[in-house]
Amino acid sequence: MNASLSIVNPRVYTPINELYMHAEHLHAQSLSDLLGNDSACAQQRALSLVFTFGSLHVDFSKQRLTTETIGLLTAWAESCGLAAKRQALFAGAEVNPSEKRAALHVAARWPANEVPPRGMESAAAFCQYQRERMSEMVNRVHRGEWYGATGQAITDIVHIGVGGSDLGPKLISEALADRPSSIKVDVHYVSTMDGAQLLPLMENLNPATTLLVLASKSFTTADTQFNVRTALAWLSHALEVDEATVCRYQLIGVSSKPEKMTDFGIPEAQQLVFKEWIGGRFSLWSPIGISVAMQLGVECFDELLEGAHAMDKHFLETPFASNLPTLMALVGAWNSQFLNIPTHAVLPYDGRLKSLAAYLQQLEMESNGKSVGLDGRSVSHATCPILWGDVGPNGQHAFYQLLHQGSHTVSADFVAVAQRPVVACEKVTRALEAQEQLTLAHCLAQSQLFALGDDAIPQALRGLMAQGYRGNQPNSVVLLKTLDAWSMGALLALYEHKVFVQSVLWNLNPFDQPGVELGKQLATSLYQTLADEPVEHQNVEDPSTTQLLHKVNEWRKQRNDKGSS
Repeated sequence: MNASLSIVNPRVYTPINELYMHAEHLHAQSLSDLLGNDSACAQQRALSLVFTFGSLHVDFSKQRLTTETIGLLTAWAESCGLAAKRQALFAGAEVNPSEKRAALHVAARWPANEVPPRGMESAAAFCQYQRERMSEMVNRVHRGEWYGATGQAITDIVHIGVGGSDLGPKLISEALADRPSSIKVDVHYVSTMDGAQLLPLMENLNPATTLLVLASKSFTTADTQFNVRTALAWLSHALEVDEATVCRYQLIGVSSKPEKMTDFGIPEAQQLVFKEWIGGRFSLWSPIGISVAMQLGVECFDELLEGAHAMDKHFLETPFASNLPTLMALVGAWNSQFLNIPTHAVLPYDGRLKSLAAYLQQLEMESNGKSVGLDGRSVSHATCPILWGDVGPNGQHAFYQLLHQGSHTVSADFVAVAQRPVVACEKVTRALEAQEQLTLAHCLAQSQLFALGDDAIPQALRGLMAQGYRGNQPNSVVLLKTLDAWSMGALLALYEHKVFVQSVLWNLNPFDQPGVELGKQLATSLYQTLADEPVEHQNVEDPSTTQLLHKVNEWRKQRNDKGSS
């Protein structure tokens, strides 16, 4: 699509119209033009597009933009009222109008020794109280003073959640638990509703020393409810006690619905609460993160919060032109809305970040994967791109062929870690350092090849290898000094605020998810049909779904007939 066709009125020089015209002009310039020479102008451009915050370094110089683009983008953000809306977010204003709520996940990481913004005071105090209660539970387990129903100390945690109640804690556990000496308690994550993750745990864990964490904001999600019922049935049978006893000794609940936890049989002393104004995909910082603290310690969890809070302060106080979350959001919106790039790849070059793409998929696509604005009208442009990705070295042997020589234009974030401290013998340390250097070399090489295409081929190799590398694929490099709790907190908060800024640019509500709900309701009716229960509401019938139901029932009947014979 020609960018100029999207201009509402080309005679009106608003920031957004200027951006469309600027995009049309930049279509004639490739990243090779912007990067592929040693001129003072190119070097100055590259220097002006790198930003460092603490142990995070972000390089936007391989994006298809110039310093003029950044100026136009920041003017667009200002014209959207970003400064006032950012202030409203931190002040606890109603920024989630469809659910009539604030969105105060930043309060969950606000430190007790720092005065919160006006409007956040009670929320910060509530979160700090819950953090203290969580710390008491964690320390009790670490001291060996939490006993199961048969009097044995807890050794393993099974964290049962889904979506935001699973992805964030799981990502942090994988990212930071790379050294066995730092692990306090073994934690296992269960999210799939089919029971496939739960079955091997029931076969291998000691039921007498296993503590369940049921993490569910609404406390009604079918995935978690079915998993916890199965887990309770396992513990009850193995320990020869009733499920009520298991709940009293071996179950912690984390939810925004304390009354539902009580009805379920979880003692109040084992309940942790977060409020409705913390969305599920923003809830890692709340007691939802208890399993991270169980595994790695309260000190590590506090460092995670400190890194996120540092990014909060940076986002709140820094001018847009050097504000990392704002710049990341503007660059992303530039790619999807003005350069018409429909997909964005997240490519971490560190196996510990294998779940980063999945975490960001939910964070960004559930937040801004919408086409209806706050005014109730359909938007007339692209919003959130499709996010996907994998660990970079694995992707090189899978989908990079398409990215380099296929017909699709993709933007990307390359995420790498500069240093990885290792405690090992000298020979192993040297071998691991070589692997670290190889991984970083591949990350930088792929980022360059994405941008320059054939122009990245050294002169000495010209004619000796196939060409056809299309290049001109815009990408950012996010470099972490080390992969520690502070850096992870800052990194995830960076992406959270990116989502908020883009919602302001696109006039969306990033804190609800109406598109998720209907599928759940349809599944309830179909489950009742399969379970031969009374159906609350009859689904719309279509021949495809009907014949699939018939096939499932046919095979289930065959299984049951064999079982009874």
